[in-house]
Amino acid sequence: MKTTKPEIRYPAVAESFYPSEPSELKKTLATLLAEAPDAGLEAHNIRAILAPHAGYSFSGGVAAAAYGALQNRSFDTVYLIGNAHAYLFEGIALDGHDIWQSPLGRVPVDTALAHRLHELDPGLVQFLNIAHHSDHILEVHLPFLQSVLQPGFRILPLLFGENPPDLYRKASELLVRTVTPDDLIVASSDLSHYPCYKDACAIDRKTLDHVLRKDIKGLERHVRATMKKNIPQEDALFCGPDGLKTLLDIAARSDWQTRAMLYSNSGEALYEDKTAVVGYASVVFYES
Repeated sequence: MKTTKPEIRYPAVAESFYPSEPSELKKTLATLLAEAPDAGLEAHNIRAILAPHAGYSFSGGVAAAAYGALQNRSFDTVYLIGNAHAYLFEGIALDGHDIWQSPLGRVPVDTALAHRLHELDPGLVQFLNIAHHSDHILEVHLPFLQSVLQPGFRILPLLFGENPPDLYRKASELLVRTVTPDDLIVASSDLSHYPCYKDACAIDRKTLDHVLRKDIKGLERHVRATMKKNIPQEDALFCGPDGLKTLLDIAARSDWQTRAMLYSNSGEALYEDKTAVVGYASVVFYES
């Protein structure tokens, strides 16, 4: 009997964003997780996290602060959501591969769920492998997941394209039909892009406040007001708007609680360049 070989999505940014050698990657992750603050959420059901997606030398410590809260937990499917950085398209892109591979091994894609989402709204959700092919924003989360979660989970990678600003409502309405208490959502986004260190800290503090209050309207007002100020080099307040707002809308509908884990920016990273920085924050969403 003929068997069909699984389609595998291989790493696109190993070595450039994180170590490609397994033992070095394990050591890097162990160090980052060991230094992460204690979330104190052992008695709570964690439903989602917000985490950054830069290279580990820049944002790995901030991401580890969220992932540390997930140590030894079990989930069925991990929804990986964020805005595409490497390919232009409209709607939401599913990945048609059966498996995603990292230097730490292979993780199956929840292909049945992917097809279900496509069938629920084929006009919004499409299979578009090329959108995922070289994008880093979901890939960088895979080694963290492999390091902290119990084996057996699957992933559902979802990339948002160029969309109307209110698309998050349709996305959240769709996802609440499929996300179960045994699933996890990981929203991938960095914060301020390229202002000086001082401006980034001030802007990101307000952004994070709206995120913690699940205040999408307030977040949108904050974006408009900030951009009107023409702050030097401020290009965007966050690079994953659809993924972030979708998570906030689901969290508000579900009455999830929030906890900020860590904030930093690239001005505090390896090169300590404070003239033009990118902001990073991690937040845990949980049931009270």
